[in-house]
Amino acid sequence: MNRINVYAYPETEWDEVTLAGWFNKDSATEYEEATTGINGTSVNPVGKFEHQSLYRTAKGRWVLCTWSQYEGVDPRNEFADDATAKDWLIRNEEDAAVAQWFGELEEESGPNLGGRPSVGPKVEVRLDAETLRRIRIEEFAAGRARADALRDLIAARLNALDAA
Repeated sequence: MNRINVYAYPETEWDEVTLAGWFNKDSATEYEEATTGINGTSVNPVGKFEHQSLYRTAKGRWVLCTWSQYEGVDPRNEFADDATAKDWLIRNEEDAAVAQWFGELEEESGPNLGGRPSVGPKVEVRLDAETLRRIRIEEFAAGRARADALRDLIAARLNALDAA
């Protein structure tokens, strides 16, 4: 068996690296990194002489392997979540793997340069400090954007008036 150990790396240098698990490389699918330039620099956000590959284990887990061209630097193998794996596969132009594991890519992706989708006409209003403070508390407690919180508060008040 060609076993590769996977580790959990600490947030700080004072904590210890711990064994998180392992997988059999022979039964895993390996995705190799894409490179650029004549020196074969990785397209991944690693150093100039570092490289990565991604594995999909037989049991469906993702393992990100980072290694260095420098002597004496051990490879770093760690479990990755689906979002990290998908991002890695897209960055490395593994479109067939993205489609296989996450579904087809959209025709285009990126920020909506036209802004947020319009819900209705823009209405501007000035609020006193106390009212604004209460709205901030409401939006924070509900985990919503201010515009959404304001729309909900206004709708609730109008519904209460309709019910009366």
